[in-house]
Amino acid sequence: MSLAERPNWLPLAPWIFVVIWSAGYAVAKIALAYTQPLNLMVLRFLGAWLFLCPLVLWFRPQWPSKRAIRDLLVVATFIQLVHFGCVYAGLSLGASASMLALFAASQPVLITLVAAIVQKQLPLPRVWLGLFLGLSGAAWVIWVQGDLSQGVLLGALLGFFAVVGLSIGQVYEKRQRPDCHPLWVYFIQYGYATLASLPFALWLEGYQVVWTEGLVGSLAYLVLGNSLIGIFLMLTMVRFGAISRVTSIMFLVPGLAAFIAWVLVGEVMPPIAWAGIGLAAAGVLLVIRAPTETRPSSP
Repeated sequence: MSLAERPNWLPLAPWIFVVIWSAGYAVAKIALAYTQPLNLMVLRFLGAWLFLCPLVLWFRPQWPSKRAIRDLLVVATFIQLVHFGCVYAGLSLGASASMLALFAASQPVLITLVAAIVQKQLPLPRVWLGLFLGLSGAAWVIWVQGDLSQGVLLGALLGFFAVVGLSIGQVYEKRQRPDCHPLWVYFIQYGYATLASLPFALWLEGYQVVWTEGLVGSLAYLVLGNSLIGIFLMLTMVRFGAISRVTSIMFLVPGLAAFIAWVLVGEVMPPIAWAGIGLAAAGVLLVIRAPTETRPSSP
């Protein structure tokens, strides 16, 4: 089997993905109470890789080409290492789960910008306006929450870079479409991500893990929910063009993530901060409803 045929369940994928993705921020916040960002990355990547090992041995899919492996490693670098590395570091510095989810809602805008840059085209002015509204909404939420310490501001900045990395990885995946069995896709990517992050974790943090029920439960969700189901849904939607359906509901992520963070970790979003979420949602909707054409750049 390969990702060559459009699956029948694809129309449901965007809604499942948004829920899984929104919950990941609060769950990661719980896990970081017992470990450090790089340690958490290694545990997550290694857990997903070990989960896939028996499946690969059982099904024995065809080994991909060198070009496909190269493309898989590039996608893993941006989506796994850059995106999740920035998210976990931002959370550990004090940024709230809802704050980082707010940047995630701007993903459709950044994907449009990255795609235009790759195609050497100039995005329409309303795309830039959408980005401005999204960043203004994020700035409003940060200001209203009142914590302007250096760590929180740096964490918010990392949240922005996290979405940039995710957008670049998605555009590259859509452009290259590596021909590979789904099991090899995630087995190779998580094996590579584990090997790439492990030396930095040991060097910068050492082994800092306190094994508790909270950590085990959080890891189980991050491995099965985010790493396997969430990433599988996302890359499948990117490949078959259904990512447009995700972008149409991505403005739901901040509100949903804020609600989940309130339930799981007790983060309270001030009522006035919802104006910033609305502003960011307006920026996303502005880009979603914009014409798909972009103006060619001048010679």
